[in-house]
Amino acid sequence: MSTTLKGAPAPTRGRRPSRAPVTAAQAFGISVFPLLGAGLAATGMPVRDVLVLLAGCGAIGAAVYAVGGSGRLLLQAFAAALNAAARR
Repeated sequence: MSTTLKGAPAPTRGRRPSRAPVTAAQAFGISVFPLLGAGLAATGMPVRDVLVLLAGCGAIGAAVYAVGGSGRLLLQAFAAALNAAARR
């Protein structure tokens, strides 16, 4: 227990806090993209189109995360990536 703030955990010295375990939703999200891409490529969709589709899904997910979490830096990186893609 912390002596500074009642109910707060005691500070750790020299140890990093442990990570939260991976949830089922995170594991599902990570494993679905390669499986979806492989399935689409196996059915005859060109690999380039598969990559564009999955990149678009990832961009939408990043935008939702940025808006929901007020991630200004993530939005700036997203805008920079869109600008770079538009110049090609």
